[in-house]
Amino acid sequence: MTGGRLIPWHEYVRVRPAMAGCPSNGVLGLRVEWDGHGEIVRICGVLGGPVREHVLFDRTADPAILTSSEIDAVVRAAVLALGDTA
Repeated sequence: MTGGRLIPWHEYVRVRPAMAGCPSNGVLGLRVEWDGHGEIVRICGVLGGPVREHVLFDRTADPAILTSSEIDAVVRAAVLALGDTA
């Protein structure tokens, strides 16, 4: 992985319409990592109290997911699955 960025939850939801209405379930922000070709490789949710990361999407574990809408669906499902555990 060659790049990464921390994006606040509200900003990610604003620019990703498929995430609209998804509760944060304790996710304060997302750390998005890209490979050398600009492809998203991993998205981790940054949770508060105590601060920790939870992998929401990992292309190395599921290389079949290719489109941004598929990534959004996986991230949304992972955040919803956090529920009260966050």
